[in-house]
Amino acid sequence: MNKKLFTILLLVVFVFTQFSIASAAPVAGDIILAQLPTFSDEFDIDLDWSVTGMPGGATQNIFAWGRVQTTPASAYDPFDCFLAASVPGVSDASGTFTYNYNLAWDQEIWEFTLTVDDAADCNSAALPDNDSVMGSTFVDGWWLEGFIANPPSLDNSFFEELPVACNTFELWGVASDQVPDRGIAKIGPNSTLGYSGFESWNQSITGTFTPPAPLGPANALLSWVYTFPSTASGTWSFSVDPTDFAGNNWGTTYFRFAQVGPDELVDCATFSDVSDTDTEVYVRYMAQLDLAHGYLDGTFRPDSTLTRAEMAAFIELANGIKDTDDGFATPPPAGSACNFSDVSTDDWFAGWVWQACADGYMNGIGGGLFDPNNLLTRGQVVTVLDNINIMGTGNGYLATENVFINEWGNLYREALFTDVSVGAFYAGPVRNAYGVGVADGTSETTFSPDQAILRGEFIKMMYRTLSRIESRCVECKR
Repeated sequence: MNKKLFTILLLVVFVFTQFSIASAAPVAGDIILAQLPTFSDEFDIDLDWSVTGMPGGATQNIFAWGRVQTTPASAYDPFDCFLAASVPGVSDASGTFTYNYNLAWDQEIWEFTLTVDDAADCNSAALPDNDSVMGSTFVDGWWLEGFIANPPSLDNSFFEELPVACNTFELWGVASDQVPDRGIAKIGPNSTLGYSGFESWNQSITGTFTPPAPLGPANALLSWVYTFPSTASGTWSFSVDPTDFAGNNWGTTYFRFAQVGPDELVDCATFSDVSDTDTEVYVRYMAQLDLAHGYLDGTFRPDSTLTRAEMAAFIELANGIKDTDDGFATPPPAGSACNFSDVSTDDWFAGWVWQACADGYMNGIGGGLFDPNNLLTRGQVVTVLDNINIMGTGNGYLATENVFINEWGNLYREALFTDVSVGAFYAGPVRNAYGVGVADGTSETTFSPDQAILRGEFIKMMYRTLSRIESRCVECKR
């Protein structure tokens, strides 16, 4: 090819390119981004738009442009542009366009703008001005974290096939959009900045049942109390699929997917004074498992305070100890740290106290005393539970795949109690027990750590501590 012909061809290409660019130009029309969600997931976001004052004679195209917020602002790129709509010969129009991110990452802020153009595609459309921003959104790229929990059990079946011990039980769980381990240097520990917050558990059941509402916008605890009807048969399932406000979800997760057995239709053990109390379901279920004992008169006294001796007994029952075990009521040797002057072989609690001390779960108060009949406060109880967890040893229900073993210390709920000072001996245990849903506050802002704990209240804590768990979405991400 000679130089003259080559020059002519270059000139033709240049003219054609200039004509193409000139023919693709913004046209009249006032367009707005009518609504933009505060948060989106990493996949897509719905843009609601409207435009007025377009030339009515020809089809115009609406282009949606997105970019990551930067300082200074970068230019819009056709790579992140989409043809949102073709508007046929009208002056005014509106619609919704699902903008699919080509590549978005957690915690990015995306900016959006819209243009009206007669170009056929983004590559030939006129770029928006750098300062053109009609709205922005946070990208929440993380699923909720947490777990769901079945009642305590020594059965080693698969989690969703675990039978219950009697017909009334609590299924429960904790889900959070908090950030225990994500990007701490960027946004700080346990921050919800840039995360959309818990939205719904989306419960499902194979029977007729209206589940209770979850609690809280940023994190939530679900308490799902259910009684099998006497006619229950066949395969029953209970499931959840928690979502956050950005649309991230776990996927359907089953508490149960199994046939109802005869033992599951039997009424739970009961006492004469627990009906219609706040802790009835926990007291009766734990009594069915032989983990909660009442009094000889047939009462449990759920609203009575808990003594140190009673807690020793309840803890050791969970540890698999029985009062018929060899050596159960054998006094410790003289000089032993567990040989308390206020505990004698005639006391009903002697074996329980000696065992709890020998296991390192509970100690004396000094001066050779255990003080068995003294009351325990809420702060003291969660501290004992925290100490047992730190020891990491145990048998029976303490050794199952439970909240205690697998979740303690994961702060799915953040304790913001005004009556728990940072330096208090119970501050860490309160945080841990509340963080996994084992303990609740006495109000939204108080834990009442110095308030005497009630027997029913303690049994509820133990039920949840020993609940069998299924963890979900710990640090899971696309």
